[in-house]
Amino acid sequence: MERSVKKIHEITCKKAFRKLPHRIGPYEFDMNVYRGCAHRCAYCFAVYSQRYLNDDSFYDDIYVKVNIAQQLEKQLASPHWKRQLVNIGSVSDSYQPMEAKYELMREVLPLLIRYRTPCIISTKSDLILRDIDLIKRLAEVTFVNIAVTITTLDEKMASIIEPNAKGIQQRLRAITEIKRQTKAVTGIHVMPVMPYLNDDEASLLSMLELTKQADADYATFAPLHLHGETKVKFFQMLRLHYPHLIMPYEHLYRNRKLDPAYKKAFYERLGPLSEAQGVCIDYMKFAREFFQKQQVEQLSLW
Repeated sequence: MERSVKKIHEITCKKAFRKLPHRIGPYEFDMNVYRGCAHRCAYCFAVYSQRYLNDDSFYDDIYVKVNIAQQLEKQLASPHWKRQLVNIGSVSDSYQPMEAKYELMREVLPLLIRYRTPCIISTKSDLILRDIDLIKRLAEVTFVNIAVTITTLDEKMASIIEPNAKGIQQRLRAITEIKRQTKAVTGIHVMPVMPYLNDDEASLLSMLELTKQADADYATFAPLHLHGETKVKFFQMLRLHYPHLIMPYEHLYRNRKLDPAYKKAFYERLGPLSEAQGVCIDYMKFAREFFQKQQVEQLSLW
């Protein structure tokens, strides 16, 4: 059953994006327009992330960075900024419900266009289609990767594990339209892959087929990580809806991390399936190719 947030807090930020201590995939800069997320995903790895605000209510208390556009322009206008790739929405979905009111992404995207800053945006909402005009313009001047997260085609399961996210067909329509109308690289993020829930061959094949249906450029799959508060909340969900999986999960995550043998076997299964379906599962490929080409073009100017 869908639950609304309890409190919305308007706050200011000192910086719009931050440099990560370690590169994650193709990016090392990260930006979140909001803190907290109304989607209430049972597997969310970021539920601990508001502790610096002395707030543990990640799902119920949403913080809106009302000055993010002003701070973003300061950073992008800096002579030190080299137009590196920025990941938007790693902790909180930039298109969660309150974005319909605050429209902060309508302020962020024009700045990325003006300063030709490449970005990755992932979401579980079709609200992103509101900004397709800006995404189209941005993709004309730099690299843009838009992805929707779809973990399952089972509507009942989706209502349990991500109760406040938009419906599967709405997400599919969003990524299909972005692919059709813009030059953005598009992807399906099957994240996380949850043992015994959406890791069987039929589920994996359905996601690969969905990727082709949407004409998306890639699909990426990442097994579930369980630690700290994430593990607590995920096990609460298992006890309510999948109690028969408690023991198997305790075994797979007995050393805090996912059993390496399971992880290895999973990717060994996924590889041949993706090849047979002709679906790219290397989501870093497109950013890598863009920046390699950019370097070649810069060198040719000399």
